[in-house]
Amino acid sequence: MSMLCNLWTDFQDWISHDWSDVTFYVIISILTIIGLLALSSFIKGSYNKDGKIKWLKLVGCVILLAIVAVLCVAKFA
Repeated sequence: MSMLCNLWTDFQDWISHDWSDVTFYVIISILTIIGLLALSSFIKGSYNKDGKIKWLKLVGCVILLAIVAVLCVAKFA
């Protein structure tokens, strides 16, 4: 457990101190835009004629937005 806490602390230090604010906000912006575009594509695709759910688009969207959440927690918590 201690090793996992040290890994998280090292990750937080890397995000908070080694990345500049511009780098952080550019990466967050790009990942958020791609995640929202994937969500939009998923929503548009789920209302088409065949009605099949595009699970890969949904999983990709969730993963991208989860990465954004983890990066934000590492930076601001």
